Amino acid sequence: MLNIQKRLSTRFLILLSLPTTAVGFCLSAGVASMSWILSTRYGLKIDDIALIWLMGPLFGLVVQPIVGWLSDRTWLWNGRRKPYLVVGGLAGAAALVALLKMDVIAELTGLSIFAIAILVAVVSDLSINVTFNPARSLVADVTPEGPDRTRGYSWMQTVSGTFGISAYLISITLGNYALVWASAVIMAVFSIFPLFFIEEPPPVAKPAEKIPALQGIKADWSALAALSPMSGFLGFGAFIAVDKLVLGNALAGMYAPLFLAVTAMTLIWGLVVVWQGRTQPTPDNRVRTLLLGHGFAWLGIQSMFVMAFFFVRDFVLPTTSSDTAIASTFMRLLSGSSPSAVDSAGNILSLGFLLMNLVGAILPVTALEPLCKRWGRIRVHRTAIGSMVLGYLLVSFGSAGELYYYAGMLLCGIGWASTISIVFAIYTESVDPEKMGLNMSVFNCSLVLPALAVPGLLSLSTALGGGRWMFVLFALCLAVSFGFWCCVAERNSQGNPDHAR
Repeated sequence: MLNIQKRLSTRFLILLSLPTTAVGFCLSAGVASMSWILSTRYGLKIDDIALIWLMGPLFGLVVQPIVGWLSDRTWLWNGRRKPYLVVGGLAGAAALVALLKMDVIAELTGLSIFAIAILVAVVSDLSINVTFNPARSLVADVTPEGPDRTRGYSWMQTVSGTFGISAYLISITLGNYALVWASAVIMAVFSIFPLFFIEEPPPVAKPAEKIPALQGIKADWSALAALSPMSGFLGFGAFIAVDKLVLGNALAGMYAPLFLAVTAMTLIWGLVVVWQGRTQPTPDNRVRTLLLGHGFAWLGIQSMFVMAFFFVRDFVLPTTSSDTAIASTFMRLLSGSSPSAVDSAGNILSLGFLLMNLVGAILPVTALEPLCKRWGRIRVHRTAIGSMVLGYLLVSFGSAGELYYYAGMLLCGIGWASTISIVFAIYTESVDPEKMGLNMSVFNCSLVLPALAVPGLLSLSTALGGGRWMFVLFALCLAVSFGFWCCVAERNSQGNPDHAR
């Protein structure tokens, strides 16, 4: 074991963050470019693009728990997580290249661009999940509980967020095509290179004892059952997929009311979980409430990733000249060239996400980690979620110009910083460390399940007239998340729930 790992030095934590950074960079590239590429290069419509974003998570729900369960039981190349990081990194790089060559693939296979886009999205999402869960589990594997665990995940977000900023800079200065090529290289290199310098702890040797198979299955199922309050989102996602792929949008008029019904059912189930936690608190109940809070936050965040380009194109861009836009000035300063009118919306979008990621990269180590030591992780995180609600509302009710959009994204960066750093420390210390791979897959499913409902939120926004309503709906999702996080108990110094909120 290297000395930097023994000391958990900052250099080691940065090295440990690189596999997660690879996936984060890939996700940033997708947010900045995927909707833009599918819309401008391949001519796909917003509802088709929403389905493409949906298909990857839908398949990922099956693969993630399997990969997590297997990674807990794998020991290959001196590691449990290493084999999955290698395979996922290479597959992810290949999927990114395929995104730019979908017309060639369609010509060779005879399939439609829409079908190829779905296949590329599925492979990309599966590779991300195969890589992301083991990468985040690896941080928990090599850091002890407490401040060191928080520090590890804080540095993970700082490094990942810094590279996320560079993704949007590349998008603005060199274009989205260059960004996708850069992402393919980073995905492959950062997923594999750090593994030569990180020593994973071997499986803990336990006394030989016979554990009934059914008992083991029951324990594993208990981890998955924590997601049951959000099971309605799975049914909704399957309904959307069948309608679009088999029925040809015959039931599109039902999307918005069905989304409202599923969301209401999830909220009622969640309130039952909260009530049970008040009357008979248990560790399992705490995890369920935590997952509900994180899930509704991700519904608002993932919806923004999918729909923000169209908000900027249809609502912000018409009030902004492509010559005088701040994003255009920023591009001229960095690259010496001016964007076309077609590219202006993409540049405004990328600059907004750059600002969000800038805050997300700076805050974890400089502010959130110290505040967690003073106030507690739960209090810090729900405050950050509240700031994201305010950011969305600022975009919604401010002037339609760029400045309000950028100011709102800066506020959203506070919530983003905590959502992809502090939450991991909270969750990993709430579950069985011997099943970290499976539990991390469950955690990721709490993101994927709400993501399946994004087409429903899109339909509801369209029914309300679009425009400002997009970000109002995002804000409502984050407000629900804030409410659930208010019902999660802080852990005291002994690691037990402290019921004084």
